[in-house]
Amino acid sequence: MKKTLLFLTVTCFLATPAFSQIKFSDETKKYIEYNQPVTVFKNVLLIDGKGNAAKPHQTVIISHGKIDWVGDDAKAVTPQGANIIDLNGKTLMPGLVMLHEHMYISAPDISTRYLHLKEFLYSFPRLYLAAGATTIRTCGSVEPYSDIRIKKDIDLGVLPGPNMELTAPYIEGKSTRFSQMKENKTPAEAAAFVNHWADQGFTSFKAYMGVDQPTLKAAIDAAHKRQLKITGHLDMVTYKEAAALGMDNLEHGFMASSDFAAGKKENEPPAAGSSYKALSELDINSDSVKQFIRFLIDKKMSITSSLAVFEGNTTTQPQPNQEALQAMSPDTRDFYLQRLAAIKSAKGPTVYDKAFTNNSKLEKMFYDMGGLLSVGTDPTGNGGTLAGYGNWRAIELLVEADGFTALEAIKIATMNGSIALGFDKSIGTIEAGKAADLLIIDGDPSKNISDLRKVQYVFKNGIGYNSKKLFESVKGKVGFN
Repeated sequence: MKKTLLFLTVTCFLATPAFSQIKFSDETKKYIEYNQPVTVFKNVLLIDGKGNAAKPHQTVIISHGKIDWVGDDAKAVTPQGANIIDLNGKTLMPGLVMLHEHMYISAPDISTRYLHLKEFLYSFPRLYLAAGATTIRTCGSVEPYSDIRIKKDIDLGVLPGPNMELTAPYIEGKSTRFSQMKENKTPAEAAAFVNHWADQGFTSFKAYMGVDQPTLKAAIDAAHKRQLKITGHLDMVTYKEAAALGMDNLEHGFMASSDFAAGKKENEPPAAGSSYKALSELDINSDSVKQFIRFLIDKKMSITSSLAVFEGNTTTQPQPNQEALQAMSPDTRDFYLQRLAAIKSAKGPTVYDKAFTNNSKLEKMFYDMGGLLSVGTDPTGNGGTLAGYGNWRAIELLVEADGFTALEAIKIATMNGSIALGFDKSIGTIEAGKAADLLIIDGDPSKNISDLRKVQYVFKNGIGYNSKKLFESVKGKVGFN
């Protein structure tokens, strides 16, 4: 697409020096289309990220990486020498804030009990940014120093990618499926683990399935003492127990809850498959379920939905996105398609299908009762949930599966994510004073959530990146780098 189809720029466009103090590398410059001190977006359909109805004929002025003014076209005063971008009714919305992201995808190894993981430090940051994710939380690290360095390179302009909130390696207990993870044998070891990685610069923590209550409590206390948050993908510990211990967030909606599993014993994992079976049979409208949800909310527990990765195990999932398939290396694509064929060959609805449906109902109930629901991708599972493409699918499923309106889904993926991270003063909505993290979309996602897939330009801190070029740079590389 040529810029002339979308933009009307003043004559000073090419002559205006870059405002950013970042010295972008030649590699990053390949994807930057706009880097001016002051830019005026006019005639936009504005989605503010707060859940309000989209407003036509709006102007947004950004200056030196920040939003300076928002209002009606007729009231806008164009700063002298500004770069003017006439969007001609296209949508301007906040950058996505995605809370369950990784630099890897996982695949089980049938010969061992371990998960095999490899970081994709070239492709995944580009995919996230290309899809409009301007801020992500890496929800569990397997190569912590790689994550530190990729964040540094992105911040310095060496490589393109989103703003990254780094989560430390998984906090495990006495056992783990990850060969890369430390097994914390005692609560004291877990506390020391948190302090070690906090000292390395990690600002978030994630407890995993092998953690018991004493270990989790020690990790929570250590994180909170450092004024840092802790989330979890739990198993041995129930959601209600975690909330009582003071955990800040829970991952995967209610798919990881063992609260209703038959025969669940304290500080022991539920019987294999029992959590999904219990969820599939749960009476969603019962008083006990409503009380359970109310308890979590009263404890100020936030929850991250990750429907895209769980859809990958349902018999009802759609055919794979062709662009996502083209992004994969041949071996990654073959592995995914084989797994997909096996899953879809089952006669549904399966127990997993029913659990997925009830999880969606619980997520909606949690939100409607006042809970803070955010969204993430979790690019793991069967290998088909990729960064970027998976972001879009996760948000689409908030509408298709959970029953949210498109505007509610956008709010969950923008403002709510910023609140969960504690960054709501600086990102998540289009308001004066916040970072100029903005998406230009050739469509109206407030009416059709799948129009998120029509993102053309991604502005991160006021710098405009070409989404198409970023996507094209990774074709055939996911699985190699």
